[in-house]
Amino acid sequence: MLRIPLIVVAGLAAAAQAGIFSFASDNDQASFTFAGFGGAVTDAADASDPFTLLIDDDNGANNPLSYSVEFQADLQISYIQSVPLGGGLFMHAYGLSGDFGFYDLNSGAPILTATVSDGGFTALGLANSWLSSASAIGADSALSDVTYTWHLASNAAYGLYTGDSVGPADDAGFTLTFLQHDAGSGVGLDSAMLPGAKWVSEGSYSGSATFVPAPVSLAAFLGLGAIASRRRR
Repeated sequence: MLRIPLIVVAGLAAAAQAGIFSFASDNDQASFTFAGFGGAVTDAADASDPFTLLIDDDNGANNPLSYSVEFQADLQISYIQSVPLGGGLFMHAYGLSGDFGFYDLNSGAPILTATVSDGGFTALGLANSWLSSASAIGADSALSDVTYTWHLASNAAYGLYTGDSVGPADDAGFTLTFLQHDAGSGVGLDSAMLPGAKWVSEGSYSGSATFVPAPVSLAAFLGLGAIASRRRR
């Protein structure tokens, strides 16, 4: 009887680790990070939204990887409720779904992309407006999902393997600041509690994802077993 060496499967599982991604606010001093109107939240759509994407090795000893990237975002918000905080302040809450990604600044090729399903967007404001800050978040759970795709070659030292992340705790968070209409600070809301005019903001980002090596197929295991069997003979 041929025995498949299960120790190899255990080794692959142990190789999983989280990559931690981030960029700082106002990395491009000449433009905004985000823009939006109605239910749309996008990148600022300048000719270029350059950022330095940093990738950390799960808070390990290695220096972070650094990539010069173009940031793109295509997110949608849907109004849920506004919670009074007292003194006339409200926390406006929205559902969040869509895509964002980081692309090589020169070639335009994708480096890291992500999909967010059933995340959240919150903005501090008055009864019918946002003030100058907000946040957009997503996290894996039974009710929501964040999936990253690493498009470059695998880099085991940083927990990066070509393909989709597997969780179970992938996440993404953006902090929006200096949020404003073209005419000034803050964002007025329409009768649907969505921005009634175009807005822009600065933004910063951090997120994490767990990738694993592509599994070795059963056929490969059987082949390895057959080779070992022949060698024993």
